[in-house]
Amino acid sequence: MDTAALKAFIRAISKEKDLPAEILKDAIEHSILSASRKQLSRYRDAVPKLDLDAGTLTVMVTKTVTEEAPKGDREHIGLKEARKATGNRKLKVGEEVRVDIDPGEFGRIAAQSVRQMVTQRLRDAERSKIYEEYKDKEGVMVTGIVQRFDRRDVMLNIGRAEGILLASEQPSGAHYKFNDRLKVLIIRVEKTSRGPAIILSRKSPQLVIELFRQEVPEIADATVQIVGIAREAGVRTKIAVKSVNSDVDPVGACVGMKGSRVQMVVRELENEKIDIVPWSMDTSTFIRNALNPAKIVGIELQEDQRRADVTVAQGNLAIAIGRKGQNTKLAAKLSGYRLDIRSENEEELAYEEIQRRYLSDFLEQIEGLPDLYQQAILRSNFNSVDKIAKADPLRLMPFTGDNEAMVQSMIEGARVYLVALHEMEQERRQQREDEGEEGEKAKKAEGEKETSEATQDATADPATESEEAAEPDQEDAKGEEETSEATQDAAADPATESEEATEPDQEDAEGEEAPVQTEGEMADMTAQPVTATDEKQEEGAGEEIESPAEAAPDQ
Repeated sequence: MDTAALKAFIRAISKEKDLPAEILKDAIEHSILSASRKQLSRYRDAVPKLDLDAGTLTVMVTKTVTEEAPKGDREHIGLKEARKATGNRKLKVGEEVRVDIDPGEFGRIAAQSVRQMVTQRLRDAERSKIYEEYKDKEGVMVTGIVQRFDRRDVMLNIGRAEGILLASEQPSGAHYKFNDRLKVLIIRVEKTSRGPAIILSRKSPQLVIELFRQEVPEIADATVQIVGIAREAGVRTKIAVKSVNSDVDPVGACVGMKGSRVQMVVRELENEKIDIVPWSMDTSTFIRNALNPAKIVGIELQEDQRRADVTVAQGNLAIAIGRKGQNTKLAAKLSGYRLDIRSENEEELAYEEIQRRYLSDFLEQIEGLPDLYQQAILRSNFNSVDKIAKADPLRLMPFTGDNEAMVQSMIEGARVYLVALHEMEQERRQQREDEGEEGEKAKKAEGEKETSEATQDATADPATESEEAAEPDQEDAKGEEETSEATQDAAADPATESEEATEPDQEDAEGEEAPVQTEGEMADMTAQPVTATDEKQEEGAGEEIESPAEAAPDQ
């Protein structure tokens, strides 16, 4: 055997497979032993031995020493041959010695089997090493090159191994070509019979975090922290950031000079929109930031239900909801609150106007639909999203410039939009029902409490209640007696009263002659009782006093 060729072969294989020479040595020895089992079974204690330093391969067997042995005998060896092979001149007949035999005796078939088994063992060793290398790299971002496609799955070369980018881990609408260079995230490493399966992802939110960590030094050194992230892969991502250093603006650090940093991330994610939101401890402020650029009028939090009722300014409903509800969904996921968004004065709008606004919002989300066609649809009979979803595609063709693909996209988008609206309405209805039930329970409990208190008071002191009820009657009777006595006094002494009534006139006249009263007027005066109080007299002290005769008809 050519020792130089064997040594060169071992070095080349070791370098190519990146395996230690000892692993290659064990693989060759075990392969020879397994592949040549039939031939070696005719020998006793056959063991292959590979000397890496010398570059020699031998097979050691045990034989018994005899005076003479035929050539090729597998169990016996001649005395001279044994002494020559071992270098021991003291060997005697009957002793057992370990001698080597030529591997070429195994034949061509055995050699092919050895080659196949060596290849298999080297492949197994290589797979084991790859698994040990990548099993601790879950969550690490690597660069992969597209090598081939297996249906919708993409196989990428990630260095010494090949990773699988499953269809379920690809963003919606993503298209890749051969030799494309992609940033991917290792999400798990599985050990299978065919070797380690390294599962990759471009859909995980962690990939966005790793991209920002690579592009933004402030995130890499933990000066700026990514507090939360919400992603709809291929469409939009919202990340909440905060700074541990008051001198560093977290949003500005992530955006970079003229948007250079965030643009690198957007380009890697195939133009996926990224919103960078400043984190705040105040929940209302954080939700307001998450819904930016919509103008928020008010936010009402329900902490126990983790719900927030958000009112946006009129004309900002479409901005707050976003295309297919993406802005609201991502803001809710980012804040951890279920958001119920309504427009200012929405309840005052007519049903048709609300439907028209929803339709206008939906049409604005359709890519490639000109404003002229949007206005034409709004003025047509298709004046609601529901009618668009149920429309015959042929009838919508004139509104899209006979673009069949756009018509299909419009109908499918309308159905998705209706589902989102239905979910929002269900949440609102359920919220109102819950609030109504809680209000009724509170009123019922309050009424039962008042009834119970009234019952306890009535049972505890019935005598007090009867006395309190009798007091108004006694006061009424007393008032009637006082009125009767005053009437009798006035009737019994009319002269005194008339004299008192004329005294002020005599004093004011100061020497003038008092008016003469007729007998009829005197009779009228004596016939009417005077019941004026002191307060009325004080109020009329400076006014002209109405004569009793003029007041008599009114009484």
